[in-house]
Amino acid sequence: MGAQMNIKSDEAYAIASELAGKTGTSLTQVVLEALRAHSKRLDREAKIAEIREFCRETAAMMSPEVLAFDIDKELYDEKTGLPK
Repeated sequence: MGAQMNIKSDEAYAIASELAGKTGTSLTQVVLEALRAHSKRLDREAKIAEIREFCRETAAMMSPEVLAFDIDKELYDEKTGLPK
């Protein structure tokens, strides 16, 4: 037998068992899928934080004129809202 895990929380065991029953999979598969989903979510959150930091750093290097530029005024007619 491979590596083992002991779930010491009655609530965790109950939820995992319920999900296993609903999905027709094993407790191991339920736990594995939950761990993968959580890991993916953490990776995504870290990537978003990295992108936000990059945007903050980039904005700090821009002049006030660039930051104030309104692209909508250049691309759309103010009266109709349609592209120019």
